[in-house]
Formats: sequence, C-alpha cells, structure tokens
Amino acid sequence: MIYFFYIIIIIYLIYIIWLLNSFKYYSNDSLNYKPKVSVIVAARNEESNISKLLNSLLNQKYPEEKVEFIIVNDHSNDNTEKIIKDFIKKDNRIFLLRSEKIPNQISPKKWALQQGINKSKGEILVFTDADCIPGPKWLNRMVSFFNDLNTGMVLGPSPLGISKKFWSKVIYVDSIGLDSIMAASALRNMPLTASGRNMAIRKEVFNLINGYNSINKFISGDDDLIMHLIHNSDYKVLACCNKEAIVKSPAPRNFHSFIKQRLRFASKGKSYYELNFVKVGFKFSLILIYITNLVVLISQINYFTTLKIIWFIPFLIKLIIDLLFLKKYSKLLNIKLDNFIYLINSLWHPIYIVFFGLFGPFLKIDWKGRKSNPFA
Repeated sequence: MIYFFYIIIIIYLIYIIWLLNSFKYYSNDSLNYKPKVSVIVAARNEESNISKLLNSLLNQKYPEEKVEFIIVNDHSNDNTEKIIKDFIKKDNRIFLLRSEKIPNQISPKKWALQQGINKSKGEILVFTDADCIPGPKWLNRMVSFFNDLNTGMVLGPSPLGISKKFWSKVIYVDSIGLDSIMAASALRNMPLTASGRNMAIRKEVFNLINGYNSINKFISGDDDLIMHLIHNSDYKVLACCNKEAIVKSPAPRNFHSFIKQRLRFASKGKSYYELNFVKVGFKFSLILIYITNLVVLISQINYFTTLKIIWFIPFLIKLIIDLLFLKKYSKLLNIKLDNFIYLINSLWHPIYIVFFGLFGPFLKIDWKGRKSNPFA
C-alpha cells in the first residue's frame, strides 16, 4: 500500500509544480480600459455588514459616471433594507431591488442575482457579497482584463479572515490556498474554482451561456458553475493576482459555521461528473486532490500509531510543495504568509477535505435558513 501512496504523492508533486510555474506567465492588463460597470450584490440579513460594503463601493476610484451599484434585498427580515435606503440618499449610483417570490427549481441567491442582472446597464457585471470589503482600486484592476474582447470572466482574490484571532488566521491561510489554486489553474487555462465574493463577467457572455438556466437547481454554483459554462465557450477565464484587487471578508464565526460553509462548497461534488460542460481536466484534478488528501490523512494516522518515518514522508512532501506554491502566490499578491499557521492548517486540512468531499454531496445544506435536498 505504501508504494501506491508514494506514486500518488509523486503525481501530485508534478501537478503542483506544473501549476506553480503558471505564475511566471501572469501580467497585469491595461488600467486605461474603463467600460460601464454594474456591481451586483445579493444581501440577506446583513445589517451588521452592509454599511462596510457600501462605504467601500462608494470609495471606488472608478469613474463615477461609469459605475452603478445594484443591491438586491434577498428577503431580509432585519434592517438591511433600511440601511441601504439611507445610503441611497447619499449617492444615486446605488439602486435597491427586492427579490420577488422565488420560483420553483431555482436557488434563492441566483434568483436575487438574476433580478439585479436584468436591471443592470453595465457592459461588465462585477459580483461580490454583502459581508465583503473591496479596496478602492478593486474595480480598476478587475475590469482591466476585459480590454481583451475574448475575456469572458475574471476571478479575483477573496481571502476569508479579517481579525487577528487565531481562528481567523487559520481560515485566512486556508482561503489563500484556495485562491492560489483558483489563480494558477486559470492561468493554465484549466480553471478549477471561483468565488462569488470577487468575480467579473462580460454581460454579453453571461447572456450567451443562458445565465443560470442550466444550473438553477444547485443551491450554490453562481460562481464556479458559471465559470465552467464560460470556460466551455469560446471565451477566456482569467485570474487577477494583484493586491489592489483583493476583496476581504470575515471568516465563518465558528467551527459550526465553517462546516456549513464548506459542505455547501462540496455539495456539487458528484454533480460535476454528470455535467457535460465540465471539462475532463477539472474532473481529473478534483479526483487527484481528493485522493492525495486521503493518502496524506491515512499516512498521518499510520505515522502517529507506528512512528515509522516511511509513513511521514507523504505528508512531508505535500507540506513542502504546498508551502512553496503558497509562497509564490503570496509574493505575487504582495501579502505575508504565516508559516506557523500554515503548518497548523496542514495538519487538519486533509481531514476536512476527505470528510466534506465524501459527505457534502449527500447531506442537506442549510445556508442562511434555507435548506437544499441533494437528491432532488
């Protein structure tokens, strides 16, 4: 069995080196490109966060006459709508929509976003979440890549974790790891993931792929499934790896919230293999990453029970190559990576990848009071 483990680790090593080398091809695009932009946000019970988002949107260094901010109240029952209305009095670039009654066979967030898209006037649709905080040059950086008319989608960095608490730092490093995979795979023209906290889509391309119509049933997927649809078209999916494009967001409040979030992320696991627009390269990558984490988890257990060094080596190889990968990405983004927190995260990362990957597609997902049926 150990020989099989080593074969898997070597394949993973080659794969990560291949991804790592993609960063040398990265370059920023022209900041002179300034099309009309629509920023679209679905907000549900975000009274504690929405003010920070709106302030950051109004502070964007993008030409005022070329941007609109469409906030869709997704059936909030707190003061979210009142706060938005107060901001509208300050700036007429903000528009408030109320999500109407949700039809059957469409997830609530997609329905809210679709209503915002229907009302949008921008050539470029930019998405973030109501608990996010983009920097002042966020729009300039994200939109610049659409200077190339073949660009259909741009993915930006969106690390979780703002506070200095230990839990927040752990989640921050974990999310940086996900961002790095997102960026490197897009640079290799094989995008693996996307985040609705920070992404932009050419509206013409969104309409070309018929928007959310083919992915309505998924409770999530307004980001990564749309990415797969665009990648399956003739348009490019690009990554923005600039510090000024970072969108910050708080970490899940506690471990329970983290579990619910990651189960939601993993809920589409088996569906990827049933969707004909998801390419083979992604499916292979997903299997390789899962099996590698399973191998490392079993190796960790065997090492701690036998103390034989031969079981420690698979974990050590993954630890080192992943660290080099994250260091390269962090340098590109000009951010600091905490080595100690990275080590802590590496110890438990295989556990939750294996657990969520195994059970995510088969459990009911509870997100902001809404449940999904994985067998529907």
